[in-house]
Amino acid sequence: MKIVKRNADNVVLFVGNDLVLDEAGLRGAGWTFRSNIDPNDFVLDEVAEIPEGFTGGGWAYTDGVWTINAVGEQVLLPAKRLEKIAELEAACQAYQYSNITHAGQTWRADKDARALLAEVLVPGSVRPNAFWPDISGADHTMTYEDLQTLGRAISDRGYDAAEALKAKKTAVAAATTAAEIDLITWEGE
Repeated sequence: MKIVKRNADNVVLFVGNDLVLDEAGLRGAGWTFRSNIDPNDFVLDEVAEIPEGFTGGGWAYTDGVWTINAVGEQVLLPAKRLEKIAELEAACQAYQYSNITHAGQTWRADKDARALLAEVLVPGSVRPNAFWPDISGADHTMTYEDLQTLGRAISDRGYDAAEALKAKKTAVAAATTAAEIDLITWEGE
């Protein structure tokens, strides 16, 4: 892939396989840029690939390294924010419906387990020999209060996750560079 960059700051203005830079100006397939151009102000170079989100004038290329600049950040950031928020929302949901450790056991907390737990709790009591299976399928004797505290642990984790997601979305909105957005992750929740 060919690129044309300014000598002064190495900012890449054009990308294409068919670029030509000579005394006649700068050309590509079906276009010519001649007005007030001094070919000595530009460099025609070859690169293996262009960065994701490339925008002409938004990236510099120096010694084999691509660097985004303020123009590129402003073009890239809205899409980057949307992508990051979708990633965080998916991670939050996966976390909320993942197994939960409570009272020394690990329990299912997926949609089916939650629905069944809610159904069991509706009458307001359970029989004396009630049980609930852990993730291995082993049954554990549970009182109504035990089941309520399991439900509360699942619920509390959901609220905590929603609060964490809200904070992460605020951080994404406040980020001023793609690198700052990339640093925001769900890990550790």
